[in-house]
Amino acid sequence: MSQEQLVSPPNDQPHIVLGPSRGGSNKKALKVAGLTVLAALLIAGQAFTAYSVYKHSEKLSLLERRSDRLQELTLRAKASRTPMKMAVPMSSFPLLLSERKMDSTPPKAPLTKCQQEAAGLIPVSLPSFKPKCDEHGAYEPEQCWQEAHCWCVDKNGIPVPDSAVAGRAQCKTA
Repeated sequence: MSQEQLVSPPNDQPHIVLGPSRGGSNKKALKVAGLTVLAALLIAGQAFTAYSVYKHSEKLSLLERRSDRLQELTLRAKASRTPMKMAVPMSSFPLLLSERKMDSTPPKAPLTKCQQEAAGLIPVSLPSFKPKCDEHGAYEPEQCWQEAHCWCVDKNGIPVPDSAVAGRAQCKTA
């Protein structure tokens, strides 16, 4: 046999003709499988979330109760605050005097002891107590602390013995 007979000429060799694919059935199957996996993951995620919320519902309700309690305590603390006394430093008085000179109004009379206590410039014995002064700066005959405890004083603010009562005091005006 010759070499020519072993190898057939190119025209005689069998060949495979590849044509365009017709159905796309593989693509359709992949799409369905992908959507199925996606739906399964979404359902599993919802189930896990529902399980977690159910499992931790006691802890969530405890946190809600604590939050409500903290809000209640915060509101009570804000309501029961007493105003703070603020001291005016002595170094600011020259500034106040220089402003008064620029104002061209006549200088006012110095403050009385009652007016100084009422303004918080002089400390008083009761917390958050401010005495009542008349138009001349003298103490009013009746003084009250938190409108619940009242007593009588003289014009210098000295308490009248045995005049302290719960409620309004019956003070004589002189």
